[in-house]
Amino acid sequence: MTWISVLALLLSAAGSAALAWAARQGGGSLRATRLALAVLLALSEATLVLWPVATGGWSDASSLPLQLSDLATVLAIGALCCANCPRWGELAYLLAIPSALLALAFPAPGAVPPSPLYYGFWVDHGSLLAAGAVLATSFPLHMSWAAVVRAWGATALLAAVDGVVNLVTGGDYMFLRQPPSGWSPLRVMGPWPVYVLTALVLCPLVFLAIAWPIWGQRRAHSAKGRW
Repeated sequence: MTWISVLALLLSAAGSAALAWAARQGGGSLRATRLALAVLLALSEATLVLWPVATGGWSDASSLPLQLSDLATVLAIGALCCANCPRWGELAYLLAIPSALLALAFPAPGAVPPSPLYYGFWVDHGSLLAAGAVLATSFPLHMSWAAVVRAWGATALLAAVDGVVNLVTGGDYMFLRQPPSGWSPLRVMGPWPVYVLTALVLCPLVFLAIAWPIWGQRRAHSAKGRW
């Protein structure tokens, strides 16, 4: 963990808390926060996907939006734009928090300043963390065993797709072929392919830990009449 990742984590956590507080005020504050986060996520994801195309640096081995954070970003945008889509919100929350925290703590942006890809990486994952906080505090989510199983299934399905893509392109999406060059938790989970299987087994436990603070929250929101 570098000083940049520590600073990014602190700023993202502070920003997430501020946005979550603003969203809890309801009404116009919630709508404005939701829209701002959705736009920020869309712009950062578009930068990560389109900049390599615009500069001629696109590669099917590294430029496809097939990381877990890409899936979390798409789900978060959908959930932020549709307050009556709790399944999207639940899945987005469970995927956004761990993917954002891991990326911010152990970054692998794949670019250096002044490349927009470098800044897009930090903005995207910082916004993902904020989106997770807003979804947790202001949306009618209902964390349950079913939500955890759906999140695990989505992760496993994406890993299966990425595994095929990696074989075809020689890429390393979701770091299924080898861990990132810097230190990451994958490096203490054993050699390949042991660390892949270990991560897959640990996923439900991670999702449970993230779901636990807001377990059954939909009923609480309904009782308060927030929606």
